Amino acid sequence: MKIAKIVARAGVIAALYTGLTYAFAFSSFATWTVQFRISEVLTILPLFWGEAVVGLWVGCLLGNLISAPLDIAFGSTATLVAALLTFVIGRLLRRGRLRVILGAIPPVVVNALVVPLTFTVFAGAPAAYPLQSLFVFLGQLAVLAVGGVPFGLGLTRYLTRYRAKKSDAKTLSAPDPLAAETPGRDKKE
Repeated sequence: MKIAKIVARAGVIAALYTGLTYAFAFSSFATWTVQFRISEVLTILPLFWGEAVVGLWVGCLLGNLISAPLDIAFGSTATLVAALLTFVIGRLLRRGRLRVILGAIPPVVVNALVVPLTFTVFAGAPAAYPLQSLFVFLGQLAVLAVGGVPFGLGLTRYLTRYRAKKSDAKTLSAPDPLAAETPGRDKKE
């Protein structure tokens, strides 16, 4: 059952990423200088679940099918690397706001370094790389600062409460060994 849950969660994350990418394609793939890919809000999820790494990679791969082949290869690889780094941060820092803030850094930095390669260096315009890198950085930073970090903090609060309630429910439903009478013993009155 656990493997099915992991695969299902990865599939849902991939579907959400792909769906958000296509639904907001006007803000992701327009000819604007700064790209705001709304689906990048989900790049915070590897802090919480390891299967989000695969889900984000597959989602990005599918979302980039409407892009150039270089973007399919390099954009998806950048997402995979950023997701792995976010996952590592999630394992090193188990609690707190700092965990979510630091977890938002890899998608911003990795995408700012890798994505501009597809439309500058490989397109024969390496001089444009620093400026395009800055634009990708700003777009990623905006999406993660406005959407990703608040989403991560909210998810942290929700999961903390959910796990506490689940733990309380297990404690309350467990039989009390002191309350049961021992067979064969006389009851004291």
